[in-house]
Amino acid sequence: MNSQRLILWILLSFSIISISSAGAVFQLMEDVPPLLRASWRFQLTALIMAPIFAYQFNAMRTDEEAITKLKSKQTLWILTGSGLSLGLHMGAWVWSLDNTSLSHSLLFVTIHPLIIVFGALMLRKYVPSKQIFGASIGFIGGGITLLGISVESEVTLLGDLAAIVGACAVVGYFIAGRTLRQWMPLFVYILPVTIIAAVFLAIMSLLLEGSTFSMTNQDLSIFGWLSSAWIFYVLYLAIFPGIVGHAGISSVLRWFPPIIVSVAYLFEPLIGSFIGWVLGTTGIPSFWTWAGAIVLMMGTILVIWGDEENKKREVEL
Repeated sequence: MNSQRLILWILLSFSIISISSAGAVFQLMEDVPPLLRASWRFQLTALIMAPIFAYQFNAMRTDEEAITKLKSKQTLWILTGSGLSLGLHMGAWVWSLDNTSLSHSLLFVTIHPLIIVFGALMLRKYVPSKQIFGASIGFIGGGITLLGISVESEVTLLGDLAAIVGACAVVGYFIAGRTLRQWMPLFVYILPVTIIAAVFLAIMSLLLEGSTFSMTNQDLSIFGWLSSAWIFYVLYLAIFPGIVGHAGISSVLRWFPPIIVSVAYLFEPLIGSFIGWVLGTTGIPSFWTWAGAIVLMMGTILVIWGDEENKKREVEL
């Protein structure tokens, strides 16, 4: 293995670890309502990304075709839908962290490859047999994991379902990104989507969690992340899971096949659970969670593998 390849593997590993740590850090902020926590992360992430957005947007201004596309109603609708999808994904996932175990939350929020296959079947689209088999195995694994409800006190069906809602919601974000990223620079796409997600979650927190704009109670303030009690937590979430992790993933995709990165993502529940155990936010999962997780991950790998083979076949044709 040459030095460049080693650096890429280290970058991929660091990115996955950064992303995996978000769940445990969110759980350390349990005094703050979940939707508000999620909004805080996006607010600060947007501020940090703003200079990079400005640089990329300025470079993009010389491309008249791109600017015309950016101003179109279709692009604005897709950006809005993407932001709402991202906001629902994060809000549902953080809510699940308060209502089920960290392991279950991370497992179920990462099953979006299975959901994509299921959605394609519902829409009567062609799906390779390997992906259908993988999705079936994955859903069986999910069922086994749910048996942990009977033996793990912190696991609830409602919390698990919220994580699944988060997995479903992020599919919309992925679809929108696949459409717009063909011509739109990365941060020109991500910044407005992040702002929309932050505003959406702030509004929902005002309506459902009793949040306010006042800083009298920093745990309930829309801008409470500015307080000394929370700024370092939110700064970590914004920089490492929010920017470094995802930017690192985007970087290594230039050299690694997508299937390697997709499979690496499957280690998020394992790494995240270990980090949560070290930080004291979660206990050791039960037998049913371990068994179900293994089966679920095997099914997901088959789905990803089948998708990769299908893409290669389309290129050859």
